[in-house]
Amino acid sequence: MTKTVHSARSHILCEHLRALRQAAQMTQRDLAIALGREHGLVARIELGERRVDLAEAYEIFIALGAKPEKEAAALMRKFSKVTG
Repeated sequence: MTKTVHSARSHILCEHLRALRQAAQMTQRDLAIALGREHGLVARIELGERRVDLAEAYEIFIALGAKPEKEAAALMRKFSKVTG
C-alpha cells in the first residue's frame, strides 16, 4: 500500500469535508470550536496536510450535523471511481 496523504482519494475526502462544512454554513473556526480543537486543524485537514482516520471523520460528520453512515457511503462510492 502506498502513502495516501496526497492521493486522489485523500483529495476527495478533503473536498467532501469542505463541502459539508460549507453546506452547514460553518466556518473553519466554527467547526474547530464544535470539535473542541484549534482552528488550524480544520484548515490543515481541508488542505490535505493532515490525515483523518475513520473515528475522527465520524466526529467531524457529527459536528457538521451530517449522518456518518450516509457520508461514509458517499465517500466509498466516490473512492471506488478512482483507479490506482
